[in-house]
Amino acid sequence: MDRPAIAAGASLDVTLATAAPKQVEALDLAQALAGHSFHVDMAVHGGEHVTVDVLAALKVALADGTASFWQQGELTSQARVEVPLDGSQRFVFDVTVFKGGGISVDAQFNNDGAMGANGGRVAYDIAVTMDGRQALSASVDQGQYQNWHESFSSNATDGGQETGSPEAGWLNIRQDVAHLQAAGVVAGYDLTLNLDTGLLAAFGEATHAAGWGEPFATNGVTQFMPGTGGRADIGITTEANTSWLISQDPRAAAYALGQAEAASSVPWNFWDSANGTWLSTDDYPNLWTDGRGGTGTPGDATSGGLTQQVDGQTGWHTDSAHQPNLSFVPYVLTGARWMLDNLEAQAAWNILAQQPSVRGDDSDNLINTNQVRGAAWALREVDNAAWAAPDGSAEKAYFQEASDANYAWLVSKIPEWTALQGEAHGWVPGSYGADGALPPWQQDYFASTVIAAASRGNADALTFLEWQSNFLVGRFTHAAEGFDAHDGAAYLLAISDATEGAALYQSWAEIGAQTDARGWSNNDGWSQSQGDYAQLAVATLAGIYRLTGSAEAKAAYEALMADGAPFTGRDNYEHDPTFAIAWPDAVGVTPLPRPDTPEVIPPPVEEIPLPEVPVAPAPVDGTVALAVVLGAESWAGNPIAVIRVDGEEVFRGEVAAQHAAGGQRYELGNFAANAAHTVTVDYVNDAWGGTSSTDRNLYVESVLVNGVASGFHQDLLQNGQAAFELTAAGSVGAPQQDVLRIALSGDAWQGDARYAVLIDGKQVAEGTTWASHAAGQQEVLEFKGDFTGGEHALTIRFLNDSWGGTADTDRNLYVDGVTLNGVDQHFAASLLTNLDQNFALGAVKQPGSDALPENTAPGGAQTVLPDVLRIAVSQDAYQGDARYLIMVDGVQMGGEHAASASHGSGNPDVIEVQGDFAGGGHALTVRFLNDAWGGDANSDRNLYVDAVELNGVDQNAHAALLQNGDAVFAF
Repeated sequence: MDRPAIAAGASLDVTLATAAPKQVEALDLAQALAGHSFHVDMAVHGGEHVTVDVLAALKVALADGTASFWQQGELTSQARVEVPLDGSQRFVFDVTVFKGGGISVDAQFNNDGAMGANGGRVAYDIAVTMDGRQALSASVDQGQYQNWHESFSSNATDGGQETGSPEAGWLNIRQDVAHLQAAGVVAGYDLTLNLDTGLLAAFGEATHAAGWGEPFATNGVTQFMPGTGGRADIGITTEANTSWLISQDPRAAAYALGQAEAASSVPWNFWDSANGTWLSTDDYPNLWTDGRGGTGTPGDATSGGLTQQVDGQTGWHTDSAHQPNLSFVPYVLTGARWMLDNLEAQAAWNILAQQPSVRGDDSDNLINTNQVRGAAWALREVDNAAWAAPDGSAEKAYFQEASDANYAWLVSKIPEWTALQGEAHGWVPGSYGADGALPPWQQDYFASTVIAAASRGNADALTFLEWQSNFLVGRFTHAAEGFDAHDGAAYLLAISDATEGAALYQSWAEIGAQTDARGWSNNDGWSQSQGDYAQLAVATLAGIYRLTGSAEAKAAYEALMADGAPFTGRDNYEHDPTFAIAWPDAVGVTPLPRPDTPEVIPPPVEEIPLPEVPVAPAPVDGTVALAVVLGAESWAGNPIAVIRVDGEEVFRGEVAAQHAAGGQRYELGNFAANAAHTVTVDYVNDAWGGTSSTDRNLYVESVLVNGVASGFHQDLLQNGQAAFELTAAGSVGAPQQDVLRIALSGDAWQGDARYAVLIDGKQVAEGTTWASHAAGQQEVLEFKGDFTGGEHALTIRFLNDSWGGTADTDRNLYVDGVTLNGVDQHFAASLLTNLDQNFALGAVKQPGSDALPENTAPGGAQTVLPDVLRIAVSQDAYQGDARYLIMVDGVQMGGEHAASASHGSGNPDVIEVQGDFAGGGHALTVRFLNDAWGGDANSDRNLYVDAVELNGVDQNAHAALLQNGDAVFAF
């Protein structure tokens, strides 16, 4: 359509309607180019000087039929001309003419030639002139398999949405994203979200920062792809692409388009000039782009490796398990042909990056023995390329065949995997890096790819999703069999004994028991779900319900939301929408309301006056009437309580009456007088904004029996449960004693660590701990008494520190955790010398409220314990041990290290770094120095970061370094 005339700052709604096509004459490209010029001048350092008249080359290509058209119409026409160069270089130009007389050129300066006799890194100076004016001047050092792109316009007003500023004539075209979702093109994001203004502002600031958009700029994409952590470029698609889809904000669009530019520079572009397409297994069935594939021979279709390897100077380290989805959404929303090139290049790399013996040479299997997250993202790229490639193209046929083959293989494995996995079947086997462990969130990653394929009509994908649902839904519905519902969103589940080749557990009960035994269970809380794991689970349940109508998926979703699954509130998604999948309204399901958190400080919560205390229900013979009074401290929504009597739920809902006003009474009903009863109150949606005035809490003000106060009360300042025991005949038993549990461990050297426990200054225990801190063991001490009636002091005293001069000859004591009546107090400490560690009970510190607690040394001096960072490292040894460096915030910690622990042993080397790491914002770098490979998996030296802990808290950080490079973690 003709671009409408719109004043600056104005908008225009446009409705498109179907109609019979009208016969129009398309713009004649050759004629429309008259009066325009476009020249590229390249001077290779130490080499040739090349000048290209692009429009003249296009006219020749139009005349001889070698130009390929992308658009032809009365408003615009676009065609491509390719200019081959020496070595591995080529130029690709997409030239567009417009009805208004302007032209634009999308120029790709590519060094992506593969399997040729010549190629490699090239340095050059380049200048572009358009219509007689200089449009670009740059000096470039370009690795082989790296490309870069620039857009040029003759008048900056013709054309559609590309990179640029609205002030320069760039239209921010708002797409019908809901239609794209209904067609299965993009995921079902919540389009009602109002994204955080700070997030959108950050996008805008980044795109105006120095270096943004320069050739080979990373534009916010992580170059070391094996690095884990909270990366904004990993997900179903990137945070920027998701933000663009949801908000349609030009700042998000500009950032996402910048990352699409960065995709060109990743060295995964392998162009096969001999066959006029990207390298494929159709033409090279044995090819492996990994250096371990060896060096290939030009013209030899049986080659096992590239004729020129990817050099180590690009700054990029590719990894299929952590690759970003950079090109698909920008291509869908713009139709830019060069973005489709990037998408197809990445998809082709994903196939050739799999070891040929694993993928089945030209069978293109992306899943077999792969990391499940790697399989998820690799199949995603192939699926997207198959969907996006033009009908009739060689690329369409290749990628569709690969996609179909993978889903057919998955369906063929259903009987085998069902027999192996038993009652809890439905998960994709793969490499997880830890024997006997299954990360359910990787299953969610894979499910997101399968859901997308099923949404586009892939019948095999839907069949496989229905099989997966047994696990993906069932992990939340088998509490009665002993599998905690919250563990469906845990970081790890136990699926077999921790030995290679062990038989899989066959029941939910066994998986649940073993997960709990290994310390991986959430139990009734969410301690093992402190990441995006619950968001992923919710997204999966929504996709399953939308495609299958599963009532079990709906019930699981509702239970997760009611139990306050972490980071699933609307405010969380508005700050980071990466996994903000909406519940599918289209099939008649209304999403459960989520509490909104305003941007800064929420408006005051209106206090509801305490009503008249209702009269207790008239007692029925042989019964007593039970009631509780609950009060709230509301912030960003009211607390949610779940009340049960003898295990049966009698109330679930928000508590609005404020604690300061005395709360509100809730009648529970009549119960037998001749039996004891247990009343429990669960608090499920704690929230805290960093201050006492931004804190949501729940208070059990009183428990009433026949309208008489029992004397029971409890403050719930974080998610947890208050339990009250009522004796038979309606009388109230003695108040239940508080239960204090302390988890200790130690580093033993010439004897175990010895400790004393003091409560309110009185010693209540002394002993030695047998539990090995390095092995993840804990010794739990239990004490009963009245610990909630006012503030009480808990002291852990280390009595027998000893040190022999090295980290291996050091006796230490660790406080791994403290719970009071089952509620985690968030207390932990490392006692590395004889001293006292003091904790305050009854005045629980909220997470992050201040720095480490003070410690009282035996002489009474106040000290502050150093933070302790522990890095667990292991290796695959080959002709010597793996060597590495450790750096914190860029500063090297000690000298060069040599790994000794075998990766398969389960007993890694532990490196300890002490320092002041409070406040976050720190970077840990582990650098692998001496990679070696002898030609097969048994002769391969690798380094693994198995875990990282800060003050005893798992940072959920791990990486496999399969070649020299850095693994970088934020903590």
